[in-house]
Amino acid sequence: MNGTAELNGQQPLLVRLLLSKEVLSPEKLKDLGDARSKNNDPLESILVKEGLATDKQIAEAYSEYLMMPLYEGSDDKLDPQLASLLPEKLCRDHLLAPVAVHDDELDVAFATFEDLLMADELQLLTGMTIRSLIAPLTLVEKLLDAMFLSGSASFIGHVDEYPSEAEGTDRDEQLDDSLLELDQAPPPGPDGRVIRMVNQILEQALRVGASDIHIEPFEDSCAIRLRVDGTLRELAPPPRSLFVPIISRFKILAKMDIAEKRVPQDGAIALRGAGKRVDLRVSTVPTVYGEKMVMRILDKGAIPIELTGLGFDERQSKDLIESIQMPHGLMLVTGPTGSGKSTTLYACLNLLNKPDTNICTVEDPVEYKFTGMNQVQVKAMVGLTFASALRAFLRQDPDVVMVGEVRDQETAQICLRAALTGHFVLSTIHTNDSLSAVNRLVDMGIEPFLLASTLRVLEAQRLIRRLCKECREAYDCDPETAKQYGLEAGQTLYRPTGCDHCRGAGYRGRVGVFEVVRITSRMSNLIQTKAPLPELRAAAREEGMKLLLDSGLGKVREGIASLEDVLTVASGDEE
Repeated sequence: MNGTAELNGQQPLLVRLLLSKEVLSPEKLKDLGDARSKNNDPLESILVKEGLATDKQIAEAYSEYLMMPLYEGSDDKLDPQLASLLPEKLCRDHLLAPVAVHDDELDVAFATFEDLLMADELQLLTGMTIRSLIAPLTLVEKLLDAMFLSGSASFIGHVDEYPSEAEGTDRDEQLDDSLLELDQAPPPGPDGRVIRMVNQILEQALRVGASDIHIEPFEDSCAIRLRVDGTLRELAPPPRSLFVPIISRFKILAKMDIAEKRVPQDGAIALRGAGKRVDLRVSTVPTVYGEKMVMRILDKGAIPIELTGLGFDERQSKDLIESIQMPHGLMLVTGPTGSGKSTTLYACLNLLNKPDTNICTVEDPVEYKFTGMNQVQVKAMVGLTFASALRAFLRQDPDVVMVGEVRDQETAQICLRAALTGHFVLSTIHTNDSLSAVNRLVDMGIEPFLLASTLRVLEAQRLIRRLCKECREAYDCDPETAKQYGLEAGQTLYRPTGCDHCRGAGYRGRVGVFEVVRITSRMSNLIQTKAPLPELRAAAREEGMKLLLDSGLGKVREGIASLEDVLTVASGDEE
């Protein structure tokens, strides 16, 4: 008897409850142990599958022990509106189902003890008070099927009831129930306070034109910072006690697993604020004091149709457009993270995106989604890499292929093979400037003669801060500086000062500094004969092409940027 009691103390709560009710016998514990060692399903599912207990016995044991109501309703009397309250994935992952709404109270049926901890998170998500019920596992599964599968069938049968695109609405937004509306008032109460703070963070980021939102935990405090014009600015932080609820709210919106806090996660949020749709790419990383979250703000409407809208001058824009309109070849875009490479690639694809052109892209992650392009998300866990997706694309009769990044020799070789066999390939590679990409690919094992015959254009870029027009200060360039950088002595240049218009920063917005090197026959011969990098740069300049420093100095002469800013991003690239 004592041995059994000791054994019981080592068992999960549910096993102890079933033993006490004599649903389980000590003799069956070995069978249960063997089943659990081979199966990672929830304990409740294993007990039912192995025939060791019924789901009703499990629910009754929980209900009696926790002193919680037992839900024994039917799946055919559900309000259809319940399906819109919680995401299907969340419900199926955690074996829970919303079953009734009473004013601002939501009844939720749970099948497992562990998932009862989700009640606080559900309260944040819905803004309603959660009343937890216990229900048998099979009943919860039936409730979910009735809720979500019937909703799918109803949708398929009534497609024609949705407005057409010609009526001036975005079809993606019509069908996206998870689109967060920042203009909607949050519910009253403590949960409404968290929702209000989350909405305020997003609204402020959109108002100041931030590119990233950082939410960071520390031992006794937390920080919220926005990256504006390439520089991080700190907002007034919330109380440390609200940090976890705020992170949980963002994770729910991004369809992440809020119970998992030990490993990095990625997700996405779609929202509408200030009359336009904006997408957020969300990433979490566990730190010693909690999860740090960074959200990249992606505004598809900010991608210009004309390349000059990005900051290319007329010659650069002409070289780029003529190069990408060739029937086959390779275009490489280089630059550090956050320099706008994806925006440039999408602007080029926008120019090529026509009904008679089959465009395929493989990206990690897919940042912007476009009609008319076949976009694939890399999933290394299942073997879907850049190289494997690219091989599959070549059997899909593409005209244009975009590869997110050339990371290894295999991807580089397939890109070149595709460019040699009648496809135009666009991709990115990490190097300091455009012509360094030649050396990088040769280092990867690509033959120079292959590069010479496939490369059509190389492009490098940086983002620099744009001087505030309201408060920039004019000064005369001194002779020493002029001589060093090829400027004119006494030429009027500008530097930042700071005003209310730019919030004291002296800068407002960012502008691109570009280097477009079109591979002419002379450049091709130099690549094939393994000419050193300085010789390639000299040849590009002799053919009238601007390198990064030249382009940056042009922005300085125009009064768009400060000399100091240009030198921080372009001076070291030609050493």
